[in-house]
Amino acid sequence: MSSILDVVLLFSIIAHVLLLGYLQWNAAPARLRPVWLQFSVLCSLLASVIWLLPETVSLPGAFSRGFLSTFALGWMFVTYGRYALRDALNQRGRLWLLSILWPVGMLVAVFVTEPAFVRVGEPGWLLTVFSGLDLPGLVALAGLAASAILLLILLFYTFYSASLPEIANRALYWVLTTATLTVGVLLYISGVDVLQPLGPLVVLLALTGAAYAHASHRVFDIRGGLVAALRTLVLVVVTAAIILFTLLIADNLRIESGNDYVLALLLLALLAAAFLVITRQFLVLLVRLFWPGDSPTRATRQYSQQVSKAVELSELIQIATDTLNQVMRVRRSGMILVNDTGIDSNRIGIVVMKEAGAGNDLRGHLSRTSPIYEWLAVRRLPLSQYDLAYGARFRDVEIAERQFFGSLRMNAYAPIIVEDAMIGILMCGPRLNDAPLSNADLEMLATMADQTGVALRNSRAVADLKHLNATMQALNRELEEANLQYEKLDSVKTDFITIASHELRTPLAQIRGYVDILDTLNEQGLLDQDQVSGMVDHLRKATERTEDLLAAMLDVSQLDVDAMDLRFAEAAPESIVRMAIEPLTEHIKRRKLTLSARGLRSLPIILCDMQRLVQAIRNIVTNAIKFTPDGGRIDITGSVKKDEAGNDYILMVISDTGVGIDQPDLELIFEKFYRAYDPSLHSTGSYKFMGAGPGLGLTIARGVIESHGGKVWAESSGHNMETYPGTTFYIWLPLIPPEDTRRIAIDDTGDRNPTPVRRPAL
Repeated sequence: MSSILDVVLLFSIIAHVLLLGYLQWNAAPARLRPVWLQFSVLCSLLASVIWLLPETVSLPGAFSRGFLSTFALGWMFVTYGRYALRDALNQRGRLWLLSILWPVGMLVAVFVTEPAFVRVGEPGWLLTVFSGLDLPGLVALAGLAASAILLLILLFYTFYSASLPEIANRALYWVLTTATLTVGVLLYISGVDVLQPLGPLVVLLALTGAAYAHASHRVFDIRGGLVAALRTLVLVVVTAAIILFTLLIADNLRIESGNDYVLALLLLALLAAAFLVITRQFLVLLVRLFWPGDSPTRATRQYSQQVSKAVELSELIQIATDTLNQVMRVRRSGMILVNDTGIDSNRIGIVVMKEAGAGNDLRGHLSRTSPIYEWLAVRRLPLSQYDLAYGARFRDVEIAERQFFGSLRMNAYAPIIVEDAMIGILMCGPRLNDAPLSNADLEMLATMADQTGVALRNSRAVADLKHLNATMQALNRELEEANLQYEKLDSVKTDFITIASHELRTPLAQIRGYVDILDTLNEQGLLDQDQVSGMVDHLRKATERTEDLLAAMLDVSQLDVDAMDLRFAEAAPESIVRMAIEPLTEHIKRRKLTLSARGLRSLPIILCDMQRLVQAIRNIVTNAIKFTPDGGRIDITGSVKKDEAGNDYILMVISDTGVGIDQPDLELIFEKFYRAYDPSLHSTGSYKFMGAGPGLGLTIARGVIESHGGKVWAESSGHNMETYPGTTFYIWLPLIPPEDTRRIAIDDTGDRNPTPVRRPAL
């Protein structure tokens, strides 16, 4: 082997030792430990040491220097690929395990091949490798080609599928180092005297590049570097061409030496310099044409002019994002508002503002102790998504915060600071050409965020003022509606006084009249048994009517102060409904109404105050009887449903074919004394069509049902005395009422104590 190769190998060994020391010293960076890369450098070092062995060294069997060196380089490539995929893909890359077949195949091939035909790595072996006799050589070349192609495919896949430009740029960097390493290995084992000394140097260059990637959180912009190199190359070529052309002209000048010759050379130099300046300006114009971009000063000035025009918050966000997209040439941008709610002093609310019509704003929280908050609000520095995802400084970020910022699909963030407080965050997405953002880009974003501060504060003040005005208008409308409702209820109370006076006076007048008749007949001695029985019966009915009215008023007063005591026991819903409608059967027949009850027998047992629940359902059925014309229909159905928590409850539906209720009155009918219709048009009698009453039945029904932890509401398409749209009442009852329900516990002695009672297990 030539002395040049020996010198190169000796230099390579020293460089590999230094590289191993550097990797060991820098063994714990933010991304990945360099174990596999250290194995790769060690295998390359072993290959160089083997090549330095004298040719006279005796090696066992077919294991020549060339084979052992190639075998070591194969393992170097395998371990290098393992590290490169782990760094670029951030995963193990199981498909790369197939590359192990390369060195293993070489080892198998050397045992089945005659030692005389194992010439891999020896001078001129490439000329005879395809003869089919050098099987280890064929395996070496095929393994190198297959492994390189597989590794490049995986890296290109990472490049095209990367979520961040920095990751794509890192994958592209590994593509370059892989291509360099492949060429270096091929030169290393070529056996050509001119090319082989270049092999160790190229391999060392590739491994040094891998060590640089290991130690660097960000690698340099590959595409930007290629563009800059291309610009420099074009400029060098053009400059060289101008100088060469000038020298050729000067060489062909037919001027004798002297002042004229010096003057001619000076003129040529001036013309060449002028032409060079013009050419450079032309090249700058071409560069701006194919790689357009504004200067930072012009971009920030344009952004400042645009955002200063915004008044409203939505307008500011629209202008800021559009201008930012244009001046920074990014695909998307946005703004996050910071809201200090004051509820939790250790956390602040953040809201991602979207453009008009883009859906609801995305909301989240940011801890004041978070590294993100410390970087943006305290240090006031721009932050890239790549640093947030992979930077060592941000390892302790909460998962929720990391996922929140990751879901935005943005690449950089800059704080908007006003009066030492962060009020927002300006953010931008990837560039149009998918190149990573440079430090200059981050600084420009931070400058634009600073210029947004005053405009954002003013816009938020305008938005807060508008929100305050809208809130005041809404409150005024609510007050107006409340006043209308109070006026309505006040008139209802007035009507109630009239109705209650009538309801009380009627039975009292009857009582007084019959008492006077009894007194007169008694004085005249004309009383007989039949007359006394009839008058007593009328007196009893008048007394019961008065008693019912007073009981209803007492029940309502108890509901007002939440003082209604309930006595709970297990009961069947079917029995409750039957007891509620039995006293109404005669009135239903008299009115020729049809009443049906379905699905009640299958309902489960419930825990309730049976007497009160019978009263509530009877009041609702009575209401249906009064407002359903003669010959109408009333249906009662029951079913078992599940609430949001998965608990069973009973849904009872009472529907009629009556006059219906207008939408504004569907809730008011449950208010005390309220009547949806003119009481002066009502007929007398509690069960006649449109019959009068004090207006307390539905109020009591709702109070009793809600005391059981249930709900009751009504639905109707409207009021119509001709089409009779009807009304449907829904009763929602839990199988077991809540624990805090007021109850009466009855002990063996008959004493009643209003205390909470444990719910028995059903």
